[in-house]
Amino acid sequence: MTNIARLRPRLTRLTLPLVWLALISAATSFLSVYDLPDWQRYAIWAAAAVLAIILWFVPSLKFSGTFVDVKSSGLLICTGLGSSRRRELSWAEIASISYSPMRGILIAVKDEPELILRGYSNQKAIVAELQLLLKGK
Repeated sequence: MTNIARLRPRLTRLTLPLVWLALISAATSFLSVYDLPDWQRYAIWAAAAVLAIILWFVPSLKFSGTFVDVKSSGLLICTGLGSSRRRELSWAEIASISYSPMRGILIAVKDEPELILRGYSNQKAIVAELQLLLKGK
């Protein structure tokens, strides 16, 4: 079983979390120049830390754990925080692979609902290569 490729979603999926991080940093920086009592300063920093963890760090971890490994034996689809959800499909289990402009990459699995992969760049080329691998196995 050899790895052929690892497909990752577009980096633009992190745009909104990075905007949130910039806004949180700007607001914290803006409020830190005022002479506030210590408890308010600590409350601002604590609120900023919690918001940064929820709105930036968690989506970044989720992005880093999302990928598709194309192997000689099939596909390994990992999603979620730390790749907590893993799905391994052999080439024999896959009925077809197609592309839909609205839905993304559609992987039809025999006797199961189809899998949808969204957010990958150059999806038509990915589907064409996966179809060639599917026909060859």
